[in-house]
Amino acid sequence: MPQLDEAIQGIVTTVWDSVLGIRVEPEDPISAFSQNTRDPAKEQEHTYAGVVQISGAWDGAVTVQCSARAARHAAQTMFGLSDDDVSVADLQDALGELTNMTGGNIKALLPETCFLGLPVVVEGADYRFRLPGSAPVRRSTFKAGDELIVVTMLERA
Repeated sequence: MPQLDEAIQGIVTTVWDSVLGIRVEPEDPISAFSQNTRDPAKEQEHTYAGVVQISGAWDGAVTVQCSARAARHAAQTMFGLSDDDVSVADLQDALGELTNMTGGNIKALLPETCFLGLPVVVEGADYRFRLPGSAPVRRSTFKAGDELIVVTMLERA
């Protein structure tokens, strides 16, 4: 469904630009991840993942993953904070809100009637996220400067 891929690209670029003033562009996932895995420091980098579930006529979740640096920049911009004033809760709140906006806009593309859950944020250098009984149906990779943003739709079987 190329139209869904294009719609997701439009949603992500609009959300990051309108909320943060950051230009994001679609990135080829193969080249993006092969560049990242060559740098051992990036392999164990602390990352954040926002997750919001969608239920109803379509059942699944939308995730937004980014580096701690990207989440920090989002928190600074969204809450008008200096670098020293950003807390972990601010990072989580900023990514949670970006995930909520992204998931809400994707939900609007799905069959009626769907409901959006509350966003949850996980973080760490080595974590796994699993929504039991689901599989990724769409994954879009974006670049914001040097930072990667990955948006995934998981559909529950």
